[in-house]
Amino acid sequence: MDTIFAFIEESALSEWIRGSDSLLAFPTIITLHALGLGFLAGGGTAIDLRLLGFAPAIPLKALARFLPVVWLAFAVNAVSGTLLLIAYPTKAFTNPLFYVKLGLIALALFLVHRIGTILRIGEVEGRPLAGGAKPLAVLSLITWVSLILAGRFLAYTHRWELLGVPAIL
Repeated sequence: MDTIFAFIEESALSEWIRGSDSLLAFPTIITLHALGLGFLAGGGTAIDLRLLGFAPAIPLKALARFLPVVWLAFAVNAVSGTLLLIAYPTKAFTNPLFYVKLGLIALALFLVHRIGTILRIGEVEGRPLAGGAKPLAVLSLITWVSLILAGRFLAYTHRWELLGVPAIL
């Protein structure tokens, strides 16, 4: 694995992201990642809260229109997250919390897809939402909070910064 980490860390792209003075490097990538997360988790949370009965005056059909924005935000986060991973592969891949975060991402995406399907079926057929919508919304809220916490803790729980460079804790 060290060979793979070294190959990635020594690549021009990795060194540019980590070390460039350009605002298009790390500052822009981390900003896009934060904005994407805001739209992704924020959009998902708004839909979840509405499913749980908050803001009943807002029609679910209107919230369903936000799903493409949520998926676009995921695409932004997938690209920016991959670039951040390229910048610090050792830091991420040697931290068990990183794998927890990946699992939570997969669960969150499954829940967005499942809740979106429930919204679309209800919208097309004009019938009440499926009985499982509320438990899915609760699980989704728990997943978003856990995912955000896991992502933030990654910055403080790693043992290695780069290959052969231990973290200063």
